[in-house]
Formats: sequence, structure tokens, C-alpha cells
Amino acid sequence: MMRRLFWRIFAAFWLATVVVLVAFAWISTSNFETEKIPGLDITRLQAAMDDLLSRTSRELRHDGEAETREWLQAAAGFGSIGIYVFGADDSEMLGRTPAAAIHDAASTVLAQARQTTEDGPFATHDAGRVRARAIRGRDGNIYAAVAALEGSFLTRLISRRPKTFWTNIGVAMVISALFSLVLAWYVAAPLTRIRDSTRRFAEGDLDARVGQLRVGRSAEIIALAKEFDDMAAHIKALIESHRRLVRDVSHELRSPLARLRVALELARDGDEARVKSSLDRIESESDRLEGMLAQALELSRLETQQRPAQDTIALDQLLEDVITNADYEGAPHGRKVVLAECERQILVGSSDALYSAFENVIRNALAYTQDGTSVAVRLVRDPREAKNALISVRDHGPGVPASELVRIFEPFYRTDTARTRASGGTGLGLAIARSAVERHGGTIVARNAEGGGLEVSIRLPTTFA
Repeated sequence: MMRRLFWRIFAAFWLATVVVLVAFAWISTSNFETEKIPGLDITRLQAAMDDLLSRTSRELRHDGEAETREWLQAAAGFGSIGIYVFGADDSEMLGRTPAAAIHDAASTVLAQARQTTEDGPFATHDAGRVRARAIRGRDGNIYAAVAALEGSFLTRLISRRPKTFWTNIGVAMVISALFSLVLAWYVAAPLTRIRDSTRRFAEGDLDARVGQLRVGRSAEIIALAKEFDDMAAHIKALIESHRRLVRDVSHELRSPLARLRVALELARDGDEARVKSSLDRIESESDRLEGMLAQALELSRLETQQRPAQDTIALDQLLEDVITNADYEGAPHGRKVVLAECERQILVGSSDALYSAFENVIRNALAYTQDGTSVAVRLVRDPREAKNALISVRDHGPGVPASELVRIFEPFYRTDTARTRASGGTGLGLAIARSAVERHGGTIVARNAEGGGLEVSIRLPTTFA
């Protein structure tokens, strides 16, 4: 297929150069026939005709009819201007049968010449593409020489002298063919490389990339190659994310399913008290499974979403809603969520996705902060970049080992599996928060705060009210 593309491109370029050559030939021929010589009131075509008529006149006056016939035979069939010589009996010297216009022009000048004296002016005839002149030869007889532009443009084109015109045309064709081959290769080579990369990617090679092009480096081709590489990288990231999510979900489902089976067996064989305990366990594990699947679907939706919604969001109001609900959940343990600092800021994005992000970060902090302490939430302008909003959430929990501060945002990653399970977490909350924030062009990082606890900082590009 790409070979056919190469030859189609070559044919297009070559035909284009051929058309250009023909156009130049047409223009030069048209100018030759219509352009007047500066200072003279005749065209270049008429001047060429006059030169042929003058040459014919010299042949007849100085060399005679026999030499003129030889010269006419040598000149016949060459060039777009035909030269004819008629005798007093209106017969053409070489026995040719010219067009009626040529014959009429010869008859006209012969008739005019018979009416003039020997020393009178030569009779002439000018009809645009036919010019005729009466000539008195060396033998004293009167002849009519006629020069005529013959044939159509195509026939005049192919009637050029082979050693001049066709040699030049042949050279031009070879040069244009070589130039077209280079251009076709220059265009087809990067397209072939892009096609090969596309085929490899379609066959399952997710690492297939076009990379840097050595030839065909036009802005459009480079942009196309970059778009493909970006698309391939994005699709690879999505596929790997889905594979990892499926693998992690499958792994995480084993434990609650195993506990469900154990609880079910105990419920079947146990007494009434054990049955009640087993049913409670089944209910707890079912709720856990439902929550895990809901968060897994939310994470998958965020990672596959092309672009966030275009809602106008007041971040302060959104945080107040999240904090109100989270503070209510922490009340039984004496844990509070406090909006310690707040500046009104507005951005455009998905209110649902950002609500989920803030909720997961705050609830995670609420789950780990010590009883009787508060989770402090701040919304301010980013001191490092005035166009960004900075949301910080600080708890008073045990913190996270420095080596794991980045990994806590990975799906199902836990620093303390037993505690996370006890708190009811699935290991997906912070992963959902990161995905939602990154979809809005922001960043989310965690650090251990001074005096203990974990502080999560979210930066979002925003428009201030």
C-alpha cells in the first residue's frame, strides 16, 4: 500500500512538472506569436516569417530555382513556420498541396506582381499567420514565396527540431522525474514510518512510537507524528491503568470474599449467637465490597474521561459542603474538621470530580487523626503562583514514612494494611483524588507536617472572582 502511495505521489509531482513545462511552452509560443518587437510594429512571429521570405528571395535571385528547391526540401518538415514557393503557373515548387489560404495568398501577390513594372515594388500580402511576397528570380520569372504558421498548438509543439526541442524536453523530463522521486520519497518515508508504528501498535506493541524523523520533517508531518506518539502514550497509560486496576481489584476481592465464605459456613453450622455474628460480618464485608467497587468504577471513570465538565465552581462553598458532612462523621470519635482559612476563589471544571477529590482527602485525614483532634483545611492563593488555588488538609495522625509519600496516591496502596482495613478504607480514595486533580491540570502532594501528622496539598489553576 505504501509503495502504491509512493508511486502516486511521484506521479502527481511528475505530472505537475510536465504540466508546468507544457504551460511554459504554451506561454513562450503565445508570446512568440503575439508579442511585438520593441521599436517595430511587427510580432516576433512576423519577423521570423520575414526572415524566411528574405532567405527565399536571396536563394531565387542569386542561386536560381534548382538551388532554391534543394533548400526548400532541407527546410520542409522543420519548425512551425512553413515556407512555400509558387511559380507563375500557380504550381508549388515541390509539388505540395498547401492549405487554401496559402494558395490564395500566393495567387494574390502573383496577380499584383504582374501589374507592376520590373523596377516597381514587390507585391506583398499579410494575413496574420500568412505572409506572402512576390520575388523576381535570377531567370527573370516571377515567384510567390509564402510563409505560414501551420497546425494547432500540439502539432506546432511536436514539429520542433529534434536536436533542439526534444533533447531539451528529454533532459527536462529526466530532471523532473528525479526531482519527483526525491519529493515522493521525502513525503512517503515519514508516512511509511507512521504507518508501521500504527500497525505495530494495533498488533499489541504498546511501546511503538514514531520518534524523531530524519526525513520529511515538515511542520505538518512532525505534528502528525507527535500526535500519534502522544495518543499511543495516552492509550498505553489507560490500558496499563486498567490492567493494574483489574489486577488490584481482583487481589483485593479475594480477602473479603474469603471472609464471606467463612462467615457463611459459620452461619450454617453455628448457634444463634454465632449466626447473628456471622450475618453482621457478611453485611460488613458486603458493604466493603460495594464501596470498593463503587470507588473502582469512579477511578476508572476519571482516568478515561476526556476532559472535565465545564461547571463554574466556588471552591469555598464546595469545601464547606464537604467539611460539613465529614465533621458529622467524625463527631462520634471527638474528631472535627475545621476550615481554618478560606479565600473565595472560582474555577471552571467538574464539581462532582472535585467534590470527590476533597471528600476522599478529608475523610482519609479524618480516619487517621487522633481522637479529640481536628483536621485543619485551608483554601488560599498559592504563594508561589498567584493564578493557582492552594488547598491544604492537615491531620494529627501517625504520618507516613518519607519513602512512601508518593506511593500513597497509587490505587490500593496501603502503608498500614491492618489499620486501613480497620478504618474501612479501600486504598482508592487518594488515587481518586489524584486523578480528579490532574484532570483539572493541578497537582497533589503529601508531606509529613512538623509536630506530627500528614499534610496533603492540592494546587489547582483557577480564576479569581
